[in-house]
Amino acid sequence: MKTELKTWYKSTSFALIGTFALMCAASYAAIAQDSPQPLSRTVAYGDLNLDSSEGARVLYARLRSAARTVCAPLRSPVLMIDRSEECYHSALAKAVAQINKSTLTKLYKQSTGKEKFG
Repeated sequence: MKTELKTWYKSTSFALIGTFALMCAASYAAIAQDSPQPLSRTVAYGDLNLDSSEGARVLYARLRSAARTVCAPLRSPVLMIDRSEECYHSALAKAVAQINKSTLTKLYKQSTGKEKFG
């Protein structure tokens, strides 16, 4: 049974490995439409059991880190523009919604205080 779960999580990971990258790219494109290359970050989670609280916490930390990295270029102290927080929250919400695991969604809602994504 453990092998089946592990195999399922790995295949899910490969199927959704680009999800976060696409969500970040969409957020970035909406903010900076003139950018030739949207930024992205791959977040793998095939090694995690997302039905456990610990697995969800580890993935949530990975998603948060990836969102901060991807959205960092949208912070410009010189131009006094900071769209990185908007990008970060949007990318994180979309990634959590796309992964669609109750433990991760619950953690997101507890962390943000939001009942809905976005």
